Amino acid sequence: MARYGKILVGVDLHQGDRVAADELSPESQAAVNEALEMAAHSGGSVTFCAALNISAQTASLIEQDHKNLLKTVDDVATERLDQIVASVQGRGVTCDRVVRLGSADEELARQAFEGNYDLLVVGTRPRGRTARMLFGSTSQKLIRTATCPVWIVKPEAEREIREIAAAVDLSDSCRPVLTEAVEVARGLGAKLFIVHVVELNDLSTLLMAGVPAADIAIAKAKMIENAQTALQAQLSATDYRTLPYGVMMEVVEGAPDEAIPKFVTDHGIDILILGTHGRSGLTRLLLGNTAERILPLVDCSVIAVKPQDFVSPYA
Repeated sequence: MARYGKILVGVDLHQGDRVAADELSPESQAAVNEALEMAAHSGGSVTFCAALNISAQTASLIEQDHKNLLKTVDDVATERLDQIVASVQGRGVTCDRVVRLGSADEELARQAFEGNYDLLVVGTRPRGRTARMLFGSTSQKLIRTATCPVWIVKPEAEREIREIAAAVDLSDSCRPVLTEAVEVARGLGAKLFIVHVVELNDLSTLLMAGVPAADIAIAKAKMIENAQTALQAQLSATDYRTLPYGVMMEVVEGAPDEAIPKFVTDHGIDILILGTHGRSGLTRLLLGNTAERILPLVDCSVIAVKPQDFVSPYA
């Protein structure tokens, strides 16, 4: 079975005060395009999913309309998704569609879990920094709740994909990130970078404490060498040798929130792959995780990968 045998695409049909608009937003169109490309490479199928965020009263009326006397927003959304399915016929990708009623983040996460999908693809809209911090976006919420990897497509980043980067912290939870990165690079025929950020705060403290600079330089070199060795060991557990353009490993210095966006810009990265760490309650609200914090800081698309022991809140 293909690694991406089943791909779910979140399609936002809302536009202004219309629950199901006739035209796709640039964000949704970008998600559709990227999902179809991945499915074409992997031999997988695609499901287009529209979540209609309507009032409980409207949902009740739709459910009670057994004789279909009225053309409901559900009907309009289904027709729009059918048009998308029809438009991609002939591309060698099997497609279907589903309409769900409810908020996009909850319904897409539920569909991904219930349908046992291998990849969830969504677009993301530009948001003000304050609004993003207070409320998050649909994509950021899906990072926390979806069981499968979440590919967050930024329309401005939609282009021929050539450069992919996987940011890892050398913990066991990052092993799925490397596996995912190799699969994505293979599926899209892209060059793969593996990047690890070394934080040298402790060494700076030693310098302030009077430790000779030469000794600190030796310690720094040793830290970088150890990180490179650990990266190679983790990468060896994948089948990266089958990639047509190989893999480049890089160890960079700094804080992840600064070093990773800089690496993305400097290397022209098209997709950044990150792992997520499970947090709950107040800790999650206050700290989030690296994937959530970095998402608004990079211009490229992002794939967020769950740890192997992640449990869906909808299970």
